[in-house]
Amino acid sequence: MRGKRSEAIEIGDEAKHTDDWTDEMPGVDRVISVALTIEQPRTADWIAEQAAVSPTTARSHLERLVDLHILSAVEQRGAKTYYPDAAYQRFKEVSQLIEEHTRNEIETIAVTAKEDIEELRETYDVESPDELRKLATAEDTSSTEAREYFKKASEWDSHLHTVSIAEEALERYEKFSDHYQPSVDSAV
Repeated sequence: MRGKRSEAIEIGDEAKHTDDWTDEMPGVDRVISVALTIEQPRTADWIAEQAAVSPTTARSHLERLVDLHILSAVEQRGAKTYYPDAAYQRFKEVSQLIEEHTRNEIETIAVTAKEDIEELRETYDVESPDELRKLATAEDTSSTEAREYFKKASEWDSHLHTVSIAEEALERYEKFSDHYQPSVDSAV
């Protein structure tokens, strides 16, 4: 295939990508970007390396994000680790749903997720994802069935989360949507 450029990233390209990232984005933004996308608690040193900043810089920004309740911190095996704050993440999901969808669309999202949950209940004759996981580990369950049960239990968890986020978005829709206008006190 002469003349076609390979889609794979070459060793030199990775360094260029890092240079572009550090040139185009301030250190604090890189720290935030890395910290909000981690899936498990990480040390400031690890986040610093990923964000291409010094550990001292990362620690400073991370502590500020903890103070703002955007991140949480915990001591693990003698090292302080950071991870996205659950309340902040939830608020962000609710806000994003309101920003990207109309009230009717959010209602449809909630109903569709509830229908999916009802279908799982009926299909597997259980009342919760945990009951489905118990079926997966039952002695007479084959490995193929177990794999399916675990996968469906995970889907069920996801549907429950969707319903929960949609319900909260509907409760807060009027206040957080673009057309909300706070009342102005005329005495001010």
